[in-house]
Amino acid sequence: MQDRLWELLSKKLAGEATRPELDELQQLLRQSPDLHYPLQTITDLWFQQSPQAEDAEAAFGRHLQRMDKMGLSLPSAAEPMAEEPTIDNEPIVEEPTVRRRPHFRTALVLTLLGVTLAGIWWLAQPSVRNHQLADHTQPAVQSEISTRDGSRSKVLLPDGSQVWLNSGSKITYGKDFNTTLREVHLTGEAFFDVVKDTAHPFVIHARNIDIRVVGTAFNVRSYPEDKTVETSLIRGIIEVNVHNRPKEKFILKPSEKLVVAADDSLRLPTRQQGQPKMLVDGEPKLVLGNIHYQPVDSLVVETSWLENKLSFMDESFRDLAYRMERWYGVKIKFDNQRLEKIRFTGTFEHETLQQALRALTITASFNYRISENEVTIYR
Repeated sequence: MQDRLWELLSKKLAGEATRPELDELQQLLRQSPDLHYPLQTITDLWFQQSPQAEDAEAAFGRHLQRMDKMGLSLPSAAEPMAEEPTIDNEPIVEEPTVRRRPHFRTALVLTLLGVTLAGIWWLAQPSVRNHQLADHTQPAVQSEISTRDGSRSKVLLPDGSQVWLNSGSKITYGKDFNTTLREVHLTGEAFFDVVKDTAHPFVIHARNIDIRVVGTAFNVRSYPEDKTVETSLIRGIIEVNVHNRPKEKFILKPSEKLVVAADDSLRLPTRQQGQPKMLVDGEPKLVLGNIHYQPVDSLVVETSWLENKLSFMDESFRDLAYRMERWYGVKIKFDNQRLEKIRFTGTFEHETLQQALRALTITASFNYRISENEVTIYR
């Protein structure tokens, strides 16, 4: 399935995909939500290079030059290859120009995608080695990694697991990490891509839940000011233990999401973000359901921040304001509680704070005032 996905993506980037092929691509992405982030990253890199607006051969030449600078190279004619790549049963080298064969453009895109992936892998290797070396030379102390509001970062743990930290987030782990357990404590939001190791289970402690995995990819949101703690599974299987339900274990499968009230006094609505949910034992304090997709571009709402997008679906203005505070590094206050209950759906990507607020005023009646890093919402 992944081979077909790459083929369809290359056709889309080359401008050769038909409407049925674009629909098929969207369907495959829904079946493999874990591929959204790498595919979006490659798409962003591709359009930053703007090969569609230039001559394809010139763009390919520039990529080869960048490869040389990075110490990468494609096999030359003198180097043996297991199988010569062909297009319509003809060698690629027989194509004299891009314009005479439309499919050559698709093959070129596939080649550039491979080059891009190789470059990303190559650049990541020094980070792995440096981090592992640091772990052997530094004294055994508690490690803490954090991000400020308005910033996001990627972290490589000593076992090779990758963690993306959202704004205003922090993870800590002890000197005994990866001895018997791989334990981390999370405050805020993070996406984990855990290296599989059955001998050393990976455990995340986040407010009132504990998440136990072996090797998988998932998102956890656990900010102190939020009313809920959420975990959304993209790939694999995770086991969630809720502190006030010690005798139960909740097993999540791909594309499932667990929402837990952060406080026993809170009650969760029976509908979360516009979609009906299944209540566990009729409890309004714990809701099990599915992750959400934006209808326009199939963007996974729960992990949209990985693509530098602030996506929200049927979210209250108060909850959205918390996220905008962390996203833009400001403080937002309301002079009217009714305004906090307005609900919004949408996505911000390149918008400034003022542009985002102006867009929200189009669908709701309110005014705002910005004074340095403080925003006041009023009628």
